[in-house]
Amino acid sequence: MVAGAGFYLFSQSFPNFKPGEKKIQADLKAIRQEVLKTMPDLTPLRTEDLESLSSKEMDKSVKKRATTDQRGVFVTIFEEPAAAYYYRKYLSNKRDALLFAKTYHHEYNFWIKGDEVNLAIDKQQLGVYNEKTGVLIGARSQKMIAQLDKSKPEKMEMTIQGRAVGNIVVPRPGAKDTLSQRCFDFVRNDLSKEEEAILLAIAIFEMVERKV
Repeated sequence: MVAGAGFYLFSQSFPNFKPGEKKIQADLKAIRQEVLKTMPDLTPLRTEDLESLSSKEMDKSVKKRATTDQRGVFVTIFEEPAAAYYYRKYLSNKRDALLFAKTYHHEYNFWIKGDEVNLAIDKQQLGVYNEKTGVLIGARSQKMIAQLDKSKPEKMEMTIQGRAVGNIVVPRPGAKDTLSQRCFDFVRNDLSKEEEAILLAIAIFEMVERKV
């Protein structure tokens, strides 16, 4: 679907507090199964529908044990379930977490280690996203394939291969009206399937990160 080969992308690390590859693969499998088992029927998000995605959630829950697990479903401005997610944070001196997200068309896997996020879409490695800089480096090319402009947090422009594809917005704290909770305030109407998948991946990640 997008650049990359295989899904075994996560490097070895210490077990328990710093989960290694086997632990990550096992947890991703369990998290995915849990999401697929419990999520509601998701509404398809076509390119022309992306601007209706909101940061509003349904079925949100948080559990704290040896890990902190948070889950929920982002809905559209029409209250339609659109993107289910499951976030797991491990005990660690530095940030170490997993995020699985599911839309009607795609599955997204993120392994978060500090500021760097290993991203796979539909079981294919895409690359490494840096949360601070907003830069996505391709797994194959080792070059920048996308960037989220974080100089204006209230409206962050996303470019893919140098082309502006949309603006991700951060809802104002306490915003309750429907339009103020939208995830995008602009999306190109001629996105390729790859551009659409990458834009949604980064948008979902940024929304979840603001809620955990």
